[in-house]
Amino acid sequence: MNIDNIPATIEKLMGETMSKVAQAASKHDLPELEMLTKRASELKQMKEQIASIQHRLLTFVGQTDRKPQAILQTNFGKRELIIEVTHGMINQNLLTLTEPINRGQIRIGEDLAIEALPSGEKFRSVVMGSGKKLQERGCIGKFYRQANVQAGDYVTLREISHGQWQLSKRSQNN
Repeated sequence: MNIDNIPATIEKLMGETMSKVAQAASKHDLPELEMLTKRASELKQMKEQIASIQHRLLTFVGQTDRKPQAILQTNFGKRELIIEVTHGMINQNLLTLTEPINRGQIRIGEDLAIEALPSGEKFRSVVMGSGKKLQERGCIGKFYRQANVQAGDYVTLREISHGQWQLSKRSQNN
């Protein structure tokens, strides 16, 4: 994979995915088709996000006569969402993801397999459009209690691998 040319890498992966779609369709492999369709959709969304970022950077450079001084460095493919927990979120057992959704870090409808730390309890949840929150509330409330999360604390939702996440209370010195 060529991280230096992300658009070309996405195009290459899209081509490979579409070839696999054709193979799966010829075999009538519906589970494989569903998985590959989701992958193609995610690649398309990444391509659109990169085009949007490139457009915004060009606009920025055009307005200031100088290049951006810093480039955000990330672990490609790994996301980390930092969320401030409010009193209302604790009372209602909610984990709202409004800011990460608005920043394009996570999508509505995304399915997450989450391991809550330090307990190690595992659960699944979907990012809901209504309220921009995780659907699972019982396990969120249990996590808040076990990790002793208070209003004003921050929690981290960290992607370990595609679709696999860890949820933990953020320490004060992070």
